[in-house]
Amino acid sequence: MKLKQMADLNRRLIVSSILGAIVAFLIAFSTNNFVSILLMLSVAALAAIGIWEYAQLAVYKGIEPAVRWMVAAAVCEVIALYASLVFVDFPQLPVLVLAIAMAVFFLLHFRDTSGALLTIAVEFFGVVYVAAPLGLMLGVLYPVPYHGIPQEGRWWLVYLIFVTKITDVGAYFVGRLWGKTKMCPTLSPKKTIEGAAAGFISAVIASILIHVLGINFFDGHFFLSLTESVWLGMLMGTFGQIGDLAESLLKRDAVVKDSNTLPGLGGVLDMVDSLLFTTPIVYFFIRMH
Repeated sequence: MKLKQMADLNRRLIVSSILGAIVAFLIAFSTNNFVSILLMLSVAALAAIGIWEYAQLAVYKGIEPAVRWMVAAAVCEVIALYASLVFVDFPQLPVLVLAIAMAVFFLLHFRDTSGALLTIAVEFFGVVYVAAPLGLMLGVLYPVPYHGIPQEGRWWLVYLIFVTKITDVGAYFVGRLWGKTKMCPTLSPKKTIEGAAAGFISAVIASILIHVLGINFFDGHFFLSLTESVWLGMLMGTFGQIGDLAESLLKRDAVVKDSNTLPGLGGVLDMVDSLLFTTPIVYFFIRMH
């Protein structure tokens, strides 16, 4: 094992284990009203930190976005997505929040037009890139019934997180141990074709495993066939790694290693970069199933 390349592995494992236990507790009791609100607030907090980290990348590029307004818009978007699930009479509330946020970003530049085009684009894209996918995780946890039959949203969220993260784990270990062919050296020098292939295969295997467990434990409330688990796992394994590379692209352009300095994590964006691309896939699969 290339120990020098995995010097921070123990710290990452400890922090990841603690976070995993907290997430597991919240998911297990997510049907409780208090825990449900706590979950929403936790996702909103993640969105706020993530959008702040994204804004700092823009600052490193010499752009001065309205960080406070971006954070406010991100938090409101998550709350709106949650409210649209609780109050079914307002399904378009998240779209309304995005429209209002866009208008506000324009209004902020009416007096000073210098750099408005670039800054507004950065501000609005940040909310869509970070807050919207994180908010959709609540939509995965609290899905609409399938032909009148309630779906087990907790199992769907476990599916989303497990398949996404196992993709990262498979790519990380195989890439570090046996990877030789560089995949995107300009974006992430340590990522290899071998690691990417392992991540892809890991996602498909994990998806099939969740399908099998779902049938045995949630028969009738977890609608994912074997065929669907294969191609959905393929999509997850592909887009999860695209999400990882997408954040690397932003960091590379800003010339920073991590989006933050949180011990064992780097930053919130480093932690959820893959989920930002896989969450919409699972959410819309459930909605259109």
